[in-house]
Amino acid sequence: MFGARSKDPGQQLAKFFGKNTAFTATAHVTMADSAGKQLHGMEFQYAMLDGKVRTEMDMTKVQGVKVPPEAMGQMKQMGVDRMVHIFLPDKKVAYMLYPSMKAYCEMNSSQLTGEKESKTPKIEETELGKETIDGHPCVKSKIVVTEEDGHNFEALVWKATDLKDFPIQTQMTNEDQTTTTKFTDINRSKPSASLFEPPSDFKRYASIQELMMSSMQQMMPPGGMPSRGGMPPRGADSE
Repeated sequence: MFGARSKDPGQQLAKFFGKNTAFTATAHVTMADSAGKQLHGMEFQYAMLDGKVRTEMDMTKVQGVKVPPEAMGQMKQMGVDRMVHIFLPDKKVAYMLYPSMKAYCEMNSSQLTGEKESKTPKIEETELGKETIDGHPCVKSKIVVTEEDGHNFEALVWKATDLKDFPIQTQMTNEDQTTTTKFTDINRSKPSASLFEPPSDFKRYASIQELMMSSMQQMMPPGGMPSRGGMPPRGADSE
């Protein structure tokens, strides 16, 4: 739901950072229809280090998506409410981590993003003018990204001149929906390399399916029958 082609917003945005190769920030993402009405919104933590990308999202805080409270509670109980995506382009490896479960799976990056590995895309940039975003003087440009297979997409990018051309805001339109990403809490210090590797105490699973099955099995009470509402039994509270 977060933009053209990419299954994860982090890897798509990585194409716009240029020389900004080491930082952390909070990304605020909103999706609107052709009339400008907001459809969805969320924020995630973003980190980059020399091409490596990490995004962390809390799925219970997505705005505009009607999810029953009991489903949200079940997500938390299963430990899938928080997700971390890590991309290591030099190794062509991606990790999907679930911190609440202390679990992760490893795969090649195309499995996680749904995209084939490709060479560095061609990027063409045309300056459109100057604007101010959240007090930062910016150069507004149109950027056209052309992938190795010929597929291309366009984006509007606002680069803050007082932050060494950091792309403080991006906007991409896909069919009849527009996705806007605005960055705040920008820290240009190098993030720790440990953020881009699974913690040593996390359990590794061979696939997302295996990880999810393990989570569901842990929710099952003795005897194998799920309790009411998918929640664990409350104990001997009935007579």
